[in-house]
Amino acid sequence: MLVAALREPSEDELVWLLRYKTRRRIILAIGDAGKISATALRDSLKISTGSLYYNLRQLRRFVTQDGDKNYMLTEEGLKVYKALKEKGTITAADLMESNQRGRAISIFKSLFFPLWLYTPLYEQKTVFMILPALSAILSIALLIYTRQAPLILHFYSVEPNVFRITGQYLLNIGILYILSTILSIIFSGALFRRSEEGFAARIRGVAWQSAWDELKFVGALAVAQLPLMLYPAVLAMNKLFSLGIIPVEKTAQYHVITGTLSTVSQVLTIPLLTGLIAYGRRLDGATAALTALIIFFASQLIFQAVVFTSIM
Repeated sequence: MLVAALREPSEDELVWLLRYKTRRRIILAIGDAGKISATALRDSLKISTGSLYYNLRQLRRFVTQDGDKNYMLTEEGLKVYKALKEKGTITAADLMESNQRGRAISIFKSLFFPLWLYTPLYEQKTVFMILPALSAILSIALLIYTRQAPLILHFYSVEPNVFRITGQYLLNIGILYILSTILSIIFSGALFRRSEEGFAARIRGVAWQSAWDELKFVGALAVAQLPLMLYPAVLAMNKLFSLGIIPVEKTAQYHVITGTLSTVSQVLTIPLLTGLIAYGRRLDGATAALTALIIFFASQLIFQAVVFTSIM
């Protein structure tokens, strides 16, 4: 059920597709004309043929063709066109299904596929400047206080060294960035798809479209990791208030409790990571979820390998 829901784009995901100016211009041009050929559309917008067809593929929910290969708007496309004409912008509410089932699916996807979280991060500079910084400061403070260092989606105990823990946190952001980017490029099919676009253009359709977008993605990773910090947060509360939640180290109960707590924090992180990968790497929900799950399993394997090596 979750995979099926993720495959069907949500209102937030469709709004994300329309955040590019060229796509809005295409919707407006087709809406104004009613029906228009590809050549006339390209000439009116003064864009390249490759750019036109790439953006039309992204807009397949909103644009269709008639028997003469002229482009026209779908029912959803007409909603977008009307909203752009009346308000100059488009929101998820403009695309919301009026029936109860549509609303239920939308709520379900908002929880497990939170694209809404990243829209202000990417679109509002103030939010981007503040939220990732606060997330990083909070995370680093918890890690320093509990003497934990992150390893992808896991933690391990370290000596109380502020610079080492801070460096490990920043390094882990870099590792997550590299993993999510490489996996996104692979699963998007950009490496293997044959099209009129060059190899570099296909890659830019997934990542590295601009340095500013990549900086936003890195900042958003700090936000996506916040649920992961549940683990050091509980350790910190236990230590600060002597709650006795965490048993004595190196006992069977200690490993059970900390293992369960670590797994819960990882599971809570996966939806946020999925949403970020979908938004920042322009993937559909199912592909983004697959990428996030592979990162989760890679974290498990690498952490177990590190533990095994330390025992040996």
